[in-house]
Amino acid sequence: MKMTLNIRNYFTATRDFLLQPYGDNTSSQTEGRLDFIDGLRGVTMILVVYWHVLVMSLNVTTYTAMTLQLFRMPLFFFISGFFAYSFSFDRSKLKKRLSNRWHRQLLPTAFIFIGFILFEVAYMGNFNGIGEFLGAFFNSAIKNSTSEFKSGYWFTFVLVEVFCIFALINYLLSSTKISKGRQGIIFLALAAICGLAEWGFSQAVTPKSPATVKGICELFSLTHLMKYQVFFYLGAAARCYDTRIWSFLSRRGIGIMVALMTFLVFWYTPRFRVPLWLFYVAACTGILFSITLFLYLRRFFNGHQAIGRLLKYIGKNTLPIYLFHYFIIRLLHDLDLPWLVGGIKAGAWAEIPIVTFISMGIVLTVLGVDALLKIKPRIHKIIFAC
Repeated sequence: MKMTLNIRNYFTATRDFLLQPYGDNTSSQTEGRLDFIDGLRGVTMILVVYWHVLVMSLNVTTYTAMTLQLFRMPLFFFISGFFAYSFSFDRSKLKKRLSNRWHRQLLPTAFIFIGFILFEVAYMGNFNGIGEFLGAFFNSAIKNSTSEFKSGYWFTFVLVEVFCIFALINYLLSSTKISKGRQGIIFLALAAICGLAEWGFSQAVTPKSPATVKGICELFSLTHLMKYQVFFYLGAAARCYDTRIWSFLSRRGIGIMVALMTFLVFWYTPRFRVPLWLFYVAACTGILFSITLFLYLRRFFNGHQAIGRLLKYIGKNTLPIYLFHYFIIRLLHDLDLPWLVGGIKAGAWAEIPIVTFISMGIVLTVLGVDALLKIKPRIHKIIFAC
């Protein structure tokens, strides 16, 4: 009898521990919730630079980088969708949001994109006269602007495309007075539909497709649009249920289960050419793990720690970092650093600190350039329209 009571008390204590939230009630911490998501966005931006340092500067592909790639961009789109959603979305807000995207995201991207093409053409070639230089510039500009990758600037172009579609849907849902919970269900359904549409798109558009079809797909970066818009809608759905989600994920038992599930998924995920369904599983698992981890660390971002404030600052300035870091990535590409590549190939124990250090150096350099531009508000306004 005594042994039975002890076992029952053990399971009761274990249950109470696993169901206990991490710290205070998350549902009441609106400010902290936004702080930890800003910190998460800052870390995600660092991961973007991390990948570009390895692949575009050093021409190295590692297992760590490929694993991070499975959820790095999906996480960015998820966070963008989370911040983009608004329950009250009238016509004036629709116009304002679209105008902001045009002036504060699309135009700066186009401006820096042209500057990057000028920089790359001037950096790479020797020209006999201004005419030859301008000819090379226009050829490069047309070639890169009509390509899927767009010299790396596809992300902001695609993000504007996704947001324009989403804003119209958000406006229509708001005008019909559908409850917030039901809007979340609709966004989940849209995410599922977009996932199926991506599968159909990948089957329909092949290397054998007509040149006109492939040209349109590359011009609008439809491959990236179809692949990542799923996570934008998932982010909007999460915003519809944010209080419940934070309360659910803050339980210790859920955090342990998420960590275990993430480990299993990424342990068994193939290194290259993962099928579409496995990509979505890995991406959603990585997003869930990242949100849970940063939710656990929310006090760190609510406080006054220097690292926490820096990550939040990076998260609030992702656009200039993304736009300007390609210039440094391009310069690093031509450096002959076999010792550095050899050190990175030695293993993750060497790769992670080395590449993280380089990535943070690039991020801080870009933030310094952005701070210098802000000294001249007119110049900064010309570039970023704000």
